[in-house]
Amino acid sequence: MEEDKNGITFNIYGGSNQILPNATKAEQHFYGDQFAKEALRKGATAEPPLTDDELRLLVYIEKEESLRYYVAQLAVCKTAAEVGQVVALMCEHEPGLTKERIAKAEFIEKLVPFITGVEKGRGIDNLRIQIDNAWQERKRALKDK
Repeated sequence: MEEDKNGITFNIYGGSNQILPNATKAEQHFYGDQFAKEALRKGATAEPPLTDDELRLLVYIEKEESLRYYVAQLAVCKTAAEVGQVVALMCEHEPGLTKERIAKAEFIEKLVPFITGVEKGRGIDNLRIQIDNAWQERKRALKDK
């Protein structure tokens, strides 16, 4: 783009272009899977490395992508009961977690850094009760299916 005293000159090489002097934004849409794949490949960003807290919890989880999902679920919990439901889901799907393991203080302590939305009832004993309640409820629901 060149600017002179009489105005602005745009040098456009190839392609089809529109100049819209009153436009407030520009959007580009891709149609067709070959274009979408290319756009996603170019725009794909690598996942950030796991934090120390996430690495401590990864011991119990098989896949890193599952860990990231559980951490995101824990972060949106507003109550200890919701935390219990997430842990029950984890226990159901992760072979490294058992009913006994999810009740241990060692495991529950690893959850605490991720439950930032829970204001009350963040103590280990209360979380253990809520986890046990959620696990019992989940077992009953699975049995009734």
